[in-house]
Amino acid sequence: MTTPPDRAEAYHRVTDVIRCKWTLAVLDHLTRGPARPSDIQRALPGLTSKVLSERLRKLEQFGLIDRKAFAEVPPRVEYSLNERGESLASLAYQVNVFVDQWVESESRPR
Repeated sequence: MTTPPDRAEAYHRVTDVIRCKWTLAVLDHLTRGPARPSDIQRALPGLTSKVLSERLRKLEQFGLIDRKAFAEVPPRVEYSLNERGESLASLAYQVNVFVDQWVESESRPR
């Protein structure tokens, strides 16, 4: 039986996840519903398949997303947010709101 992480350890784990460049963008994309890796990559120009795989693996490892593999040929995998991931995805939403406000304020004449 594992012991639950203390607050400092939990904080470190969360910041470890969100400081990765593409994590919030991936979480934000998954708020629209389950998605295949190729769908996520198409929606986020500049995101390589290697980095996407790393992010998805880390998000799954930390219990923020669920992976569903379908028994099909060719194989198909979809990722979706779970309850914990939805909670963290709200941070991605807030970051987007902040960015929109920043862009708007920067575009106004001074």
